[in-house]
Amino acid sequence: MKWQVDMKVKDYIRNWSDQEIHTEYKGVTANIKIKDNNCKLELEGEENVKIVFQLLWELLFLYDGYFYEPISYEIDGVKMECKELITLPFYKTDKMWYCSELLGRAQRDLSSEVLEKYDKFRNTGISDKKMTKSVVNAFYYLNSENYGKINVNHRLSLLLNIADGFIINTYKETNNVKGSYDIFFKKIVNSQKLQQGISLLGIDGEKYKGLLSQERHTFYHYIYSKNSLAALIHDSEDKITDYANWYFVYVLELVIRVNFLKVSGVVLNQEAVDYALESINDWIIYENNLDKDCITHRYQMAQELKRMGITMK
Repeated sequence: MKWQVDMKVKDYIRNWSDQEIHTEYKGVTANIKIKDNNCKLELEGEENVKIVFQLLWELLFLYDGYFYEPISYEIDGVKMECKELITLPFYKTDKMWYCSELLGRAQRDLSSEVLEKYDKFRNTGISDKKMTKSVVNAFYYLNSENYGKINVNHRLSLLLNIADGFIINTYKETNNVKGSYDIFFKKIVNSQKLQQGISLLGIDGEKYKGLLSQERHTFYHYIYSKNSLAALIHDSEDKITDYANWYFVYVLELVIRVNFLKVSGVVLNQEAVDYALESINDWIIYENNLDKDCITHRYQMAQELKRMGITMK
């Protein structure tokens, strides 16, 4: 059986995106060519082709931040309906996540070893006395079209639940939520850059894990906490603090992607991870017209145009 799938890829810095990959898993060989705005996948095998395709599609999401959009699909030369690939609703990403930064750039590791580890990680479920499968699916659903318009507090609460559940099911159960977040963030993002970004919001950059743990407690149990992020935003008179919820949503989305890849055996270029975080910091600088220079390409350009009185669409 031979599958050929053409998929639409967002326009990005070409030498950070374009890549050719050959891999195999479960008796299926796969050739992937990412070029400009297109990704071509050719998979061939007697069985397991659908399984391997979905694993590759999900890993590409983790690297790039969204599910590539199918535009044509054939099996043994027979044209099929692309909608048949959407076997689960989360394979259609909400457009708001298409701005995510590339983590693998042109070095996405889709080796047999990574596929095997990711397969085991994402499919460990209740029968194995674990909830990892539910954690992974919840993350993909949260990024899907179906969740595109949910309240930001609810979105942040769900991401915090996913982060806590990931640590409990992957590493160990901690004594408290803050303990889970200590592990979740450790060695994932540059703590100094993260604290700098949080400080832009007028928040103590070293206290974010305590704020997030209380935030989860507040919206998970609907119990008011004066030490939660929601309370801090409500009590603040500084308008920039209103961006705090979305800032942490974007940061958590990034850190979850990195953690999922890490547990699958992927070693990411720290420069790419740092750049993704710096892009979120630049978003705060740009949107609030702060007297600081943006350092990521897209926001540098947008900032220069804004200073000239031109707003990017």
